[in-house]
Amino acid sequence: FARVCEQSTDFHFPDLEQQFAIIEQELALASEYRQQNKHTDDADKASLKSSSSTSSEEKNNGLRAGDFYLTKHSNLSEVHVVFHLVADDGKKASESVKSSDISSRHPVILSIRNIIKLCFRYDINTLTIPLLLSNEMTEEMTIPWCQKRVELMFKCVKGFMMEMAAYGGYKSRNIQFLVPPGISEDMFSGISSMLQTIFRLSNPVVIK
Repeated sequence: FARVCEQSTDFHFPDLEQQFAIIEQELALASEYRQQNKHTDDADKASLKSSSSTSSEEKNNGLRAGDFYLTKHSNLSEVHVVFHLVADDGKKASESVKSSDISSRHPVILSIRNIIKLCFRYDINTLTIPLLLSNEMTEEMTIPWCQKRVELMFKCVKGFMMEMAAYGGYKSRNIQFLVPPGISEDMFSGISSMLQTIFRLSNPVVIK
């Protein structure tokens, strides 16, 4: 992604390296804000006591699964805003996006809701979402795994769109789902069929 951004000059926004530097500076402020507004329930108190040996700087000044930041571009084809979504690759099975058991309450799924909300609020009318939450096919992505993940994503995105419609009125929005290269034709056909069953499609009325 960085190489593509550097192929041509961006005359409207800072270059990618400068934007990342600004985000890194803001991260410390965001971590401080998060600490001030953190819930102080019993579970949080217990986790703080059990991790007293960990320095607060190491624990707080970092991105967590479900966090995202954005960069703005004018030199990319058909792309103006990129949401960089933080995900866990698998250190904890319950948090890994590679797990087949993630639910609508997973941090990454909830973050997609917040991204869609920003799109409605700031008139970003076309959003592309990686359907499997991955840029490549891996061994654990079996047909049942893909079917379960696709159904979850379709239903969650549909729910988020219906929820956010109150923010943006009846203005038309476009959601594009991106699948990794190398997916089988049968799986792609199954995904297309599932899309038609979960989302309401507009059909022309033929008057004879």
